[in-house]
Amino acid sequence: MMHKRTSAEEYIEKIKALKDHLDRLAQPFRVDTKTGIDLPFNKFSANDWRRNTFGNALVRLRQIVENNFNSIETIGLLAVARYVFELSVWLLLFQKDSGYCLIYYRELIQTQRKYYNDTLAHLWREIQLLKRFAERDKEESDQILPHINQVISAENFGNPFRNAMNLVDAEASRQFSIYLDDARTNGYSFQAYLVEKKAIPQVEAAISQIDEELREYDKKVPQNVKRLEKGRWQWRRMAEKAGIVHEHDYIYSYASKLLHATPASLTTDQKNLELHEVCLFLRYIYVKIIEIMDIACSQPECKIKPVT
Repeated sequence: MMHKRTSAEEYIEKIKALKDHLDRLAQPFRVDTKTGIDLPFNKFSANDWRRNTFGNALVRLRQIVENNFNSIETIGLLAVARYVFELSVWLLLFQKDSGYCLIYYRELIQTQRKYYNDTLAHLWREIQLLKRFAERDKEESDQILPHINQVISAENFGNPFRNAMNLVDAEASRQFSIYLDDARTNGYSFQAYLVEKKAIPQVEAAISQIDEELREYDKKVPQNVKRLEKGRWQWRRMAEKAGIVHEHDYIYSYASKLLHATPASLTTDQKNLELHEVCLFLRYIYVKIIEIMDIACSQPECKIKPVT
C-alpha cells in the first residue's frame, strides 16, 4: 500500500509546533524549577557546561523554529540544517565523554580570542584608511586654495571646499569602513586618532583578559580532557567521533554547492533546491530537533518524557 508523501507545508507545521515544547524543555537547564533562581555556574565544571549548553541549545532551537519557517528559501534552509547538525555534534559528544563539555569551553575562549584578534587587525587597517583619506582631504584643499577668486562672496567661499570634501567622501564610501559615518562628522584625521587611542586599547585589554583565561584553563583542566583536544576543531573529524559523519558529508556537499560563490553554484541552472530536496531538508531538521530534544530529556535535570 502506497503511503502519502508528507508535503513541505506539513513538515513546516510540525517544526513550528515544537516551539512551546522547546521552551518548556529549556527551563530546568536554566533555572531552579522550584525557586525560579538562576542555577549556579562554575566554568571549570564539565557538568555545569553540559547543563548550560543544553539550556542554550534548546533556547536557540526555539528561536530558529520561531523565526526561520515563515517562508522557505534555499540558503536559509541549508543554513538551518547545518546549524542543527553542528549543534547535535556537540551534544552527542557530551554523551560520549563529559570531557567534551570542557572542550566546548576551550573552543568558546579561542573563538572569542580569534574575534578580538581579527577586530584588532581590522582597526589598524581602519586607521591607515582614515589617515589616507585625511591626506586626500588635505590634498584637495591645497589644490583649491591658490585658485580661490579673491572677489568670491563670503556666502559662497566654502563651496569649493565642500565640493572637494564630497568628492573624497564619495571615494571613501566605496571602501569597507565601520567608522565612515563618524569620520564624515569628526573628520578623517580625528577619527583615526579616536580609533587608535580609544578603540584599540579596549580590544587589546579584551585580548589580554582572554589570554589570562586560556592560561587558567591550561592550569586547571585535567589531562584526560586535554587528550581529547588533538589540534584544531574540524567538523568532519568531530562528526566522525559523534557517529554521524554520513550526515556531515551529505549536508556539507549541498552547502558547498549552494551556499558559496563557487563555479558549481554560479554556472548552473539550479540556483535553488527542488521541492523534493526542500522536503528532505525540512524532514532532516525536524528529526534532528526531535533527536536533540530526546537527548535533553535523558539529562538528569529533565523530568519530561522523551518525545519519541
